[in-house]
Amino acid sequence: MKKLKYVLLMVIPLFFLLLTGCSKLSLSTTKKEYSPDGLVAIIKGKATNYQKLTYTVAGKTKKVAVDGGHFAISVPVSDKNQNVRIKAINDDKTETSLVKVKKATPLKNYLEFAQAYNYTMLSTGQADDQLQLISENGISTHKKADGTKWYLNVQNNQLMGVATQFPYKDLKSKTGQKNFATDLMIVSKLLGADGQKVLKDFAKQTKNADKNSTKTSIDPIKSNGINFNINLATKGFYLYITKY
Repeated sequence: MKKLKYVLLMVIPLFFLLLTGCSKLSLSTTKKEYSPDGLVAIIKGKATNYQKLTYTVAGKTKKVAVDGGHFAISVPVSDKNQNVRIKAINDDKTETSLVKVKKATPLKNYLEFAQAYNYTMLSTGQADDQLQLISENGISTHKKADGTKWYLNVQNNQLMGVATQFPYKDLKSKTGQKNFATDLMIVSKLLGADGQKVLKDFAKQTKNADKNSTKTSIDPIKSNGINFNINLATKGFYLYITKY
């Protein structure tokens, strides 16, 4: 009995010590510097035993969503380096992680792009398809008359990236094909790319992708310094236009 009591006296404190260790506040990220990925940079990390988890960038603080202890923060890329402060709090304990999002090359001055785009739409009889001439920092959504949504990342009046999502079913119709081809041609030309080359490469790439259903992306298309990256999803594809 004395031996049993001795063992318990040794094991119980160790047990609670282990519990304390498992529930310790912790915060970590996979890198200290992150590069652009499409319109954003994705900061990944882990956090445990926190009561509040936030991140702050450009003076704005937002909550961090966590799934199974892991998190992914999407920060719109800018023409300037950005410091992102991630903070985990549990009562009087605090853990902080500071990471950098690397700057990227803008596609074009946003005001110049918007003015050129609006003029093009007016000249083609699409007066209801106009971009705002002044845009706040962030990613905005431009919904066209045909229902297509284009996403524009504008930072410091610089157009950093353009993206869209297009369903495969729309490409099966002549109207859908025409709408997408026209939009891609216009945006490509306004950004200084060779629209004809981009369309030709896109048609070739997607045709090859149809033959290989396991592919999730196709080779990047490049024209005059502009990058066209396409990710394939189950019901459609995502197109990202950047210069980085």
